[in-house]
Amino acid sequence: MPRERAWVRYIEAKYGVTLTPHRRALDIEDLTATQSEIEQIKYDLVRHEAFRAGEPILAYKGRFGGYYLVDGHTRARVHWDMGERSIEALLYTSADAEVCAELGRIAVEAGGGRARRVAEVPVVDRVGKGTAAWDRRRQELLEEWMGEARQGEKEAEERG
Repeated sequence: MPRERAWVRYIEAKYGVTLTPHRRALDIEDLTATQSEIEQIKYDLVRHEAFRAGEPILAYKGRFGGYYLVDGHTRARVHWDMGERSIEALLYTSADAEVCAELGRIAVEAGGGRARRVAEVPVVDRVGKGTAAWDRRRQELLEEWMGEARQGEKEAEERG
């Protein structure tokens, strides 16, 4: 899962901490978004074509509680809209208050001045459903997803 590794490497290098994931279900309503919008095309891929289905979201538990959604806004929103109230996650924690402060700052910035929950993040079509640009973006997302899957398989083989 390249997204996970990239984020973990970034946080560990920037703050000098070690993050360890714990796999568990999280209540979607407790997740604070760190993204300003959700792409309509991704939303449609997740909801109707199982795009990245089965991949846990990435979340971070703040030092004093609170959960920040790091990756998986679209998957969490689709689950919420379909009436599900929990989602499988890789949950990271750290005793370093600066990690939480950075995520809190990002959440407020992404929310236009206030932190938002996943259900409040707008789903936006910036390319025009049914257009050539939509088709190109869809293909780009699918190729990226397949590349990540191949990379994950290769790394699993190398680990033996």
